[in-house]
Amino acid sequence: MKYPVSRSAFLTASSMIAFVALSVSANAAKCFDKNTDNPKAGNATAVVGPIVDLRSEDESEFSRPENGADLFSGDHVRTGDASHLQLKLCDWSTYTFSPNSDATINEFYDAAGAGRRRAVNFVRGGFRFASGRDTEPGSTEIELQDTGVTMGVRGTNVILVELDGAVYALLEGPIRENSGLSPRGLVDFWTDDNRNAITASLKRPGFAVRIDDNGVSLPFRADDDLLRRIYQAFVPAVPEGEGSDTDYAGNPVNESGQGAQEGDPASNTSNDLAQNEDEGTDQYPTETPGESEGPIVPPPVVIEVGEILPLDALEDFAAAQTAVDGHIFAIADAQLFVDNGTGAQLEDEGVAIVQLTVDWASRTIAPEALASFVVFDFSVTDASQITPDEDFFFPEEIGKAYLDQMIADGAIPFSVGENDFAVFPTQIYTFTIRQGANDTVTVDVDVDASVTDQQGTTYNGTAMLTDLQVLPGSGDLAYFEFPLASVLTIDDLDMAGMQRGPGAILLRGSGAGMLTTLGVPTVVDGIMAAQIELDYGNRTIGGGDSYIAFTSPASNEIGGATTTNYIGLDQAVSFDTGLFDLAFFPINSLSSDPDVLKGQALVADGEGMGYADIAALLGDSGGNHFYREFELFEAFGLLGSNAVSTIAGLEGQSGLIESAFDVAQGTTFRYEQTQFTGQPGDAIVTLPNGLPIFGTSEISLDINFGNRTIGGGGSFVFVDVEDPLANYSLTLFEGINAISFDDATEGLGVFGLDAEDFAGNNINSMLILLHDGQTVGPGENADIYFDFTDGADGAGEGVIESIPIRAGATPQG
Repeated sequence: MKYPVSRSAFLTASSMIAFVALSVSANAAKCFDKNTDNPKAGNATAVVGPIVDLRSEDESEFSRPENGADLFSGDHVRTGDASHLQLKLCDWSTYTFSPNSDATINEFYDAAGAGRRRAVNFVRGGFRFASGRDTEPGSTEIELQDTGVTMGVRGTNVILVELDGAVYALLEGPIRENSGLSPRGLVDFWTDDNRNAITASLKRPGFAVRIDDNGVSLPFRADDDLLRRIYQAFVPAVPEGEGSDTDYAGNPVNESGQGAQEGDPASNTSNDLAQNEDEGTDQYPTETPGESEGPIVPPPVVIEVGEILPLDALEDFAAAQTAVDGHIFAIADAQLFVDNGTGAQLEDEGVAIVQLTVDWASRTIAPEALASFVVFDFSVTDASQITPDEDFFFPEEIGKAYLDQMIADGAIPFSVGENDFAVFPTQIYTFTIRQGANDTVTVDVDVDASVTDQQGTTYNGTAMLTDLQVLPGSGDLAYFEFPLASVLTIDDLDMAGMQRGPGAILLRGSGAGMLTTLGVPTVVDGIMAAQIELDYGNRTIGGGDSYIAFTSPASNEIGGATTTNYIGLDQAVSFDTGLFDLAFFPINSLSSDPDVLKGQALVADGEGMGYADIAALLGDSGGNHFYREFELFEAFGLLGSNAVSTIAGLEGQSGLIESAFDVAQGTTFRYEQTQFTGQPGDAIVTLPNGLPIFGTSEISLDINFGNRTIGGGGSFVFVDVEDPLANYSLTLFEGINAISFDDATEGLGVFGLDAEDFAGNNINSMLILLHDGQTVGPGENADIYFDFTDGADGAGEGVIESIPIRAGATPQG
């Protein structure tokens, strides 16, 4: 539909509307009737106040239209003081005109039939437009001809009103039945009929633009005074009474008939109620009620679709649920406003990815940290396309501050709903639960996160998600910080396979320190490591030798005992399963192990090397949940020979491995990687200010297959980290005590060590993974990951991978 709006007509005092015709015969005409060259265009669904006039194209006099009258092309309507008119067209879009409004709207139909149409509208005063359920996306355009400005509306509700010699456009919100993954409703503005050069866009309800001789302003949040004045334009000063054509009970702002576009009965906006019988919007009078007999029974309280649930109704709904929980998951357009003291300015546009769980059993929203999340990502734009933004702006420290706020605001009980309604504000978002259709509920999430840095600059991230459906379960993903712009598309992933050849690669990585996510979120010592197979030939990720493992030393936060877990990522899934058409794979799809709770693996551009990011939320046998995000890099020369060893396989090596090395039976072997035997491992210390200091790590770890022990003797770990520019130096050397094969995890060559297993005070924990090889078999090489402290406030991580086994014990001294 196309609506050129004359600004001069907007700003004049004349009162004249040319609109689609009204017919006194309500049942004769049909919408989209191909048997006539003048098919019905819609109906008048509310005729309110003393001055609502209609004149047909072929008539000279105005007369008052009846409520429910048909509309046809070429008719002329006007409203006066304390009067307004609501029209519903055949696509179920609605127009509610304020008092003293003029418009000209003509419906045009193509020669092939009545299905396609566009309307041209000249308006003075104001109107409220609501997209209909059958309105074609992008089909509504409103032109302010004298200014050269065009407003394009897609799937949303918008108000256009004259105030103070200018025109204000206010975005109210999207149409219903929005899953959150469908394209978002928006209003675009452009000039000189150049739709490819958008000068402003309204994407968030409550934001507005001002249109005057200077053109279109940047979007701004409408303050309370402007909102009051905009909505007052729609309030007729009509007394309530009985039997008068001017009777009007109710608020036209709240009862504008927008529910009618969803097939609900029209609002009670006049004494002539109408009932919709078909999509042609034909109106019929309501049945005359019969006389009642017996005592009057009060009707039950009915919560209409779209209304916010009172807390007692939310409790009833939760009690009726057979599932423990549900969740909402959506991606929406986001904006970043920056205020350095001179006023908030739109700095960047991106997306917000939102996953929030509702636990019906415990009556809690976001019951677990980082399993419910809001992620801002300004590396991409357009939630429907996820287009990379090369000059994106989002300071890392601001993202960290948002994360701290989100963690602090978890586990929101139903009982704290504002004013006994299902409205739950946090520092990051407001979560609102509304009545849905057919005994369901829907959710709105108004994201409005604000952080002020040390320089006094305020960063405000915003997004709006409305009418979201509650999906089964608690969601598959976990919080992540990796930018989506770096994630490969599925096509890019296939192209990388073509360039590399049809083989597979291994991606490995680790991260020290983890967050427990149940109860009060707490950072604990420990380390998590992963290995994922990427098979370009079969176009799969996971399976083969893929796994994820972690260990955390004994602490009160996890029940007082060291915990270690190894989880096979044993399910190879197709590249085509990636979310958003990206190499974005939920990790619970990669594993049959229930300890994989949530998270995702993101395959990225490594500039010729395999590269990925993983964020994982994992469980252990003690009921603890651990979260960590870290990067993975391509490991060369290991594919097909890097399966984790079993304890049975290691025990079977006794007598065989000595023969392979031609040494005496019972010989102690060692895993050694030092500066004298090869390339040492890596070490990094992160200082409290976030500054990373890099260095090296070395190890010599004894193993005796006959005695079934690992460690002991002269086994040690050594760390050397130094940065003269930062005036930092750390050297530590700690012995490693012997532990039994019986201490292994789940019968595998996986061992978790804590501080008591070291002769020193710096090592917190160590994760040891022994791997099979093609030369000597089980235990042929080892990967070792550990975390440590520098004795002050620095936190360190050591990584030593692919350590070969060597004959002979670690030399003493």
